[in-house]
Amino acid sequence: MDHDDDDDDEKEKERILLKFKKAVIATGGRPSIPSLSSSSSSPIPGIDTAPYVTNEQLFNLQALPPRMVILGGGVIALEMAQAFATFGSKVTVLARSRILSNGDDEAANLMKKIMQEEDNITFYSKTDVLEVETLRQPTLGGGEGGEESLPLMKVSIKSTESEEAITEELECECLLIATGRLPNVQNLGLEKANVQYDERKGIHINDLAQSTSNPNVYAVGDCVANVPRLTHMSGEMAKVVVQNALFEDEWKVSSLVVPACMYTEPEYATVGRVKFSDEKDEVDVYTTSLEHNDRAILDGDSNHGVVKICCQKGTDTIVGCTIVAPRAGEMINEVSLAMKYGIGLGQIGRNIHCYPTTGEAIMMCGLQFINARWKRLD
Repeated sequence: MDHDDDDDDEKEKERILLKFKKAVIATGGRPSIPSLSSSSSSPIPGIDTAPYVTNEQLFNLQALPPRMVILGGGVIALEMAQAFATFGSKVTVLARSRILSNGDDEAANLMKKIMQEEDNITFYSKTDVLEVETLRQPTLGGGEGGEESLPLMKVSIKSTESEEAITEELECECLLIATGRLPNVQNLGLEKANVQYDERKGIHINDLAQSTSNPNVYAVGDCVANVPRLTHMSGEMAKVVVQNALFEDEWKVSSLVVPACMYTEPEYATVGRVKFSDEKDEVDVYTTSLEHNDRAILDGDSNHGVVKICCQKGTDTIVGCTIVAPRAGEMINEVSLAMKYGIGLGQIGRNIHCYPTTGEAIMMCGLQFINARWKRLD
């Protein structure tokens, strides 16, 4: 630990030694920047000197940017895209493949359609950023009336979304980088503690949340490899560590069923496995639109929703679910509970849901499973 003494030219360093039986690493993560100075696999020329922002600095803006370009097509990118479009910014989203690339194609296309038509957001898929040129640096108090002056950047892109590749130059006053996150594992002395890690993935743990190379050290949250980087996942892993480290229990990380939600309008929520190479071969899919859901009709949201539940082929064992709907984050919890405790989709179909609620769409998927097994009446 360093202590600064204003009277001395040099900093005096005092080393504090802490002894422990068990330790927990919970150093979190940080935004991944595709810069030339980083270990990025796809560095972007000019990004190092550009006055870009990440989600950590975005809310420090003192003025609304007229134009915003967002690198990335994931949850943070889309949440911020819709928020700033609602404020009045002209927003453009650049995705290397497509938005929500780890999710269901149908749901991703629906979200894109909604945000294009209702929020006037421009999307470029299958897009590479060729260069970022800084045309003007921001100035504090240098604007009209002593206000903050926003920067100006030019983003050169190449998109292969259509048959013919196109190149464009996009000018913006705000460049938001939302291209994923990295674990905070460097400069911690983990090597001395025999804690194995990967700089891009995180600390390697076993099913009890212990370091695979040092069982007296536990790790939770965004600094851990191969776990969902979600606030509620970090909280649940903390419970696992408390039980296992202090009370000699054996709670397992693999037992956790972890839902996720994107807080847009409508919300986009998932749990389990939702993307398959060939759905027809791997799973049975039950889909309910909100088009005929009375609550959605009353709320004016009947064109904005779908519930898609995937079951193990030939069974009602739920393996994944995607929901696009208002309050999807509330609805997904029913499916998460069913998955964790082995409640089949047919049983959900037999569970009475309040009318009128959007949650009835989940019940309708269950009724589809039941009705598909009706015998023909002669």
